[in-house]
Amino acid sequence: MSLQVVPAAGAVLERVLDDTYSIWNDGLSREHYGKSWAAQVKTPWGAGHLDRIALVDGPHVVSSAKRYDLSLRFDGRIRRVLGIGAVFTAEAHRGRGAARELLSRMLDTAVAEGFEFAMLFSEIPPAFYERLEFVPVPLTEWTIEVDQKRGGAPAMLVRSGDDRDLPNIIEMSAARAAGARLALDRSEDFIRFGITRKRLQSGLAPAGMRTTEFLVVEEGHQAVAYLVATAQDGRWMIEEAGDRDPSGARLGAMLQVMLARYPSERVPEIRGWWPQSLVPPQLTIAASMPTQEVLMIRPLRDRLLPLPPLASAEVVYWHSDYF
Repeated sequence: MSLQVVPAAGAVLERVLDDTYSIWNDGLSREHYGKSWAAQVKTPWGAGHLDRIALVDGPHVVSSAKRYDLSLRFDGRIRRVLGIGAVFTAEAHRGRGAARELLSRMLDTAVAEGFEFAMLFSEIPPAFYERLEFVPVPLTEWTIEVDQKRGGAPAMLVRSGDDRDLPNIIEMSAARAAGARLALDRSEDFIRFGITRKRLQSGLAPAGMRTTEFLVVEEGHQAVAYLVATAQDGRWMIEEAGDRDPSGARLGAMLQVMLARYPSERVPEIRGWWPQSLVPPQLTIAASMPTQEVLMIRPLRDRLLPLPPLASAEVVYWHSDYF
């Protein structure tokens, strides 16, 4: 074989989308799966920070992956990080080390381009990536119960969020991440990209399958708390959230307001990759468990430098940051 790494564009991209559709379609049709990807890479953040590459053998697409150019706050410093997603090997080429070859080439290129770390999410047993020197980062998914206020919802202004709220959201996000050892450094374009991606997944899905809400609490013409949530099959996922109040009381009240809109319906199951430092007084943690998707990281510049052990309480990583 004469293997080359090439950008996934044109016919190569269509082959990659055909191959990966059955795994990562999120309920979209094949047409809309392609439209979602095209829209993501046209956003201001996606255009400069996201692409797909493929390992090819002549006309044959052997393996493929997404690349993300991420900014990570780790132990008090901002680091440039290669995010690796959607690693896939075509069935006809499995068992020959194609994925390992593609990953090795991606990591070598990242070192040359000045990346300090690489991160990925493993949807398979992590031993494969551990052999490539990745180590797990502990993430916890919480199931949340909301104290539904008797006598109606709290009297507070909750409105749809928009671009004018992003500077305030950046402040809330940075304040929450400041006390963590590991958290993404989230720009306005990055947060806008995350919300756009969730809206695309909802808007392109079959009617009524999935919804996405971006809500804020406003005081003095400024957003002081916010929430991005998706709903599907009677379950809410808190994609990300924030509150200027360290207690998170406004955020808890927002969830009470959301639940009060549907008094006759069954109370949804509410989940989130919730920072352990944020527990609004209106919420109770009904259950917690490690996330099914295992976040993994490895250094690139100094491969002999061991990573200090991390505890889940030292990590702030929202579900909307999943790649």
